[in-house]
Amino acid sequence: MTEARSGISRRQAMSRMAWAGAGVLGMGAVDLVRPRAARAAAGPRSLFPKGVRPTRLHAVTEGSLSPAERVLVATLQGQLARRRPQSGTEGTAEGVYVDVPGVGYPVWLADLADRYDVEVVEAAGAWELVDRFGAPGAGAPDQPVNRYVLYRDGDGSVNVATSVAGLVGAVAVEESLEPTARAHRMRRVLDVRGRDDRWVKNTFWNRLRHDVAVEQKPDFANQLRDYATMAGAFVFFDGNSDFRAEVVADLDPDAAVIGWGDASAGEDAFVSVSSRAGVRTIAADHARNLAPLSGITLDTVRQHPLDDVPTPAQGTHHVAFLITDGDNVQWLLGDFQSDRRWYGSPSRGSLDLGWAVAPGLVDLAPSVLRWYYDHAADGTHRDRFVVGPSGSGYLYPSRYPKADLDLHTERLAGQMRRADLGVVQILDFESMEDTSLWSSYLRHDQIEGLVYLEYSRYDAGRGRVVWVNDKPVVAPRAMLWQGLSGADETSVAATVNDAGRDPTGVDAYSLVIWHAWSKSVDDVRSVVNQLAPHVRVVTPDVLVRMMAANVHR
Repeated sequence: MTEARSGISRRQAMSRMAWAGAGVLGMGAVDLVRPRAARAAAGPRSLFPKGVRPTRLHAVTEGSLSPAERVLVATLQGQLARRRPQSGTEGTAEGVYVDVPGVGYPVWLADLADRYDVEVVEAAGAWELVDRFGAPGAGAPDQPVNRYVLYRDGDGSVNVATSVAGLVGAVAVEESLEPTARAHRMRRVLDVRGRDDRWVKNTFWNRLRHDVAVEQKPDFANQLRDYATMAGAFVFFDGNSDFRAEVVADLDPDAAVIGWGDASAGEDAFVSVSSRAGVRTIAADHARNLAPLSGITLDTVRQHPLDDVPTPAQGTHHVAFLITDGDNVQWLLGDFQSDRRWYGSPSRGSLDLGWAVAPGLVDLAPSVLRWYYDHAADGTHRDRFVVGPSGSGYLYPSRYPKADLDLHTERLAGQMRRADLGVVQILDFESMEDTSLWSSYLRHDQIEGLVYLEYSRYDAGRGRVVWVNDKPVVAPRAMLWQGLSGADETSVAATVNDAGRDPTGVDAYSLVIWHAWSKSVDDVRSVVNQLAPHVRVVTPDVLVRMMAANVHR
């Protein structure tokens, strides 16, 4: 374990002093205030900033917009999601939704209309939206969004413009669109062409959020920029550099970096640096519409009720199948819902399955989480959800400062109560025996057990179980993963069939982890079809409860 941080870092102290002496040449009358907390703040129990609940959404198809227009529209989305309904409009809060046909986004939009009474109107394009929300009067919020920050495509300044737009109440406009923007009566407030992320940090750090930052490649257009603008978050991307390490070190304890880093040397290259700084990663660099989706607030979201846990008969073996990568918010918002390999599989409902999910959806997109729960199989066979690695974000617990890990798990337990989740996947390095780590999680009543995945390979523990606070930490007995030895369907079935049958011992229980990107529901079903008659399939949360109730310690 790394040592806990005490106080603020030297970098924090220096950056907080920078604003006073920066002078910010050329800013003139630009209002560089931090976003008003009531309009881009976390809720009473939310770990993430949330947008204002929309009552009307103007939907525009992503494919109808050029990349530069997508940036403009995304930053407009963010500004609108920060504004409460103006007086005299009978509570109307207008926003923008960027639709992406063929994946989950049309489903989420229809669900907002059907279940949450959000009026949906079609928008012809970016400039119709600019005209509607940029002119005072009809359709405009309490303050028209008619100012812009100018950037240049290709020099990285789109991230600068996104960061600054969240501070000055503006949208981001690429230089090729500036003549059109001026023709639509927009006014430039700042030119950031040629500026970089370090300039933003040196100049505005104490005006930006420190609980959330956004790590996004400049060549991504609208993805995440709506949320960053709404939240007033720092947007950056600098590979695995010293500057990136400086950024995460200067964030708050257990802060969230939403997006994705440079995985060219492996994702552990940047997740490790963040973990050592006490910062979690929210995989979401392809996510759209988090500004309007976060505007829905649900106190709790419930899975279908779980029946009494069965009592295992002597001579039987119980197995559960659990998917990987459920921490991936962009996947849950995108094609996870529709793809026939996953939740869109026609075979779903023909066998018990465990799905991992990002618990942060209870605040980032609660209507989406509710949709998944409501559409889960709940008959003879069930879909059940657990928390993806390694809690409220991707982190390596063994590399997290102890005080920050305790803070994280305390927050996580509250989030899991709201999202009706009881089991957490863990991804780490040679740490299964470090019970001090798992006690940070399992000291909380809400967390019933952990599934420990060794970084390479996930099934290295071969069914090992350690007990902490009388709760199991379970390593997968087998893994279903294309191209890896012993991870094919026939081998996995043989491993499970040959395992123990005494329900008072851990060998009578198996967890099989299946790789989301190389295997499908049909592949899991192929394994199930090869299981011996004495093997019973259950969901992961049921397996954990059966072990806790029946295994002799």
